[in-house]
Amino acid sequence: MNTVGELVARDRRTREPALRAQTGVTLRYDYYQLCTTAHKTGNFFSHRGVREGSLVAIESKESGAPILSLLGAALLGARVRFDPPPEIDARLLVASGARIGEYDLPKGAGRLAYDETSDPAVESFGESVWSENPWCPTPPDVGSETPLLEADETSYTHGDLLDSASALVERWGIEVGTEVAIRAPLARPETIVAGVLAPLLAGGVIVFPGPDSRGDFAVGRGPESTEIPLESVL
Repeated sequence: MNTVGELVARDRRTREPALRAQTGVTLRYDYYQLCTTAHKTGNFFSHRGVREGSLVAIESKESGAPILSLLGAALLGARVRFDPPPEIDARLLVASGARIGEYDLPKGAGRLAYDETSDPAVESFGESVWSENPWCPTPPDVGSETPLLEADETSYTHGDLLDSASALVERWGIEVGTEVAIRAPLARPETIVAGVLAPLLAGGVIVFPGPDSRGDFAVGRGPESTEIPLESVL
């Protein structure tokens, strides 16, 4: 694999579990749903002006929407920054409805709320994405050297992230059905690699655990018997 978008290619659509979140309303995606919705997300983002090199700013949330936003942006060759500063030069912001108006964006930038909003200038993630066509072609010049993830002053390419994820899969024996619980901030690139990309690469399960649930591995400190140390990821 050369790009993160290949993790949600059409030929990876199966009924194996891909993501579950037990924070608030329980959410479950299999690989068919995750891949399809990631393409819907990318297609919607493209209608809002996200292109190769554009920046998508994403406020962290323990649910599927930030993961889908990352994957949708990856399909387009865009860049992603989690938990952005209050002033951010982004083409699109994905955040909670309660906080989305607090960010200072360039003129013409889009705002997409995780939840319902009464602001007519802000669109709802669920309504907008679910109504989209589930087809989002990756531009032909998006490859392993294309920047994807930004954190602090560092930029990580598709290749950087996938190489690190592949090494984790091999080292820890992550496989189909392995549940990896995210217990560290999504703003850390190590969390994205170990908690999102590694399980997707192996056919495992991304888990946002509830207070009484656990996975096979933890990314960050948790009750799981095995912890993937963040300092060993990148």
